[in-house]
Amino acid sequence: MDFLDFSNYEWETWLTFIQERWYVLVIGLIIVLIVVNVVKTVAKWGIILLVVLALIMYSGYSLEDVKNISAGLVTSGIEELKEIGTKVADNVKQDAINAMVAEAGSASYTAGEGGSFTIKTETLTVTGQQGSDEVSISVKGAPAFKVKSNDVIDSFIAQAQNNK
Repeated sequence: MDFLDFSNYEWETWLTFIQERWYVLVIGLIIVLIVVNVVKTVAKWGIILLVVLALIMYSGYSLEDVKNISAGLVTSGIEELKEIGTKVADNVKQDAINAMVAEAGSASYTAGEGGSFTIKTETLTVTGQQGSDEVSISVKGAPAFKVKSNDVIDSFIAQAQNNK
């Protein structure tokens, strides 16, 4: 949650502004309180937003600074989502390999045309081409994902062929 990281904020600018122009903040607070108590429509939130933006602009931050801060928040959020997606994909691949090890004895091998094959177990469907270093794995009917062959996958294929 990088959006809670306030290390990018220039606190010295804010502290200097508060020390030198505290009366501007007091006036802004009074305006906000009057607007909240007097105006009873949705327009009051627009007025409050304008007051807050005016205070930010007056304090030394420009709209470009505010845009940069918000862009940083969006970028960090996207990076966190990518990281979560990678972790989920890795977990699914590991679950598939664990299922291969557990279900190799009950796997059924079906040869197709042109060297293709399909191996089915209770939870997995593995498809590929003979001699290829890549197979597609579907776990519990979910969309298949491709993985590079490794020792576990090769031994799973060999075990499935022996189960015929």
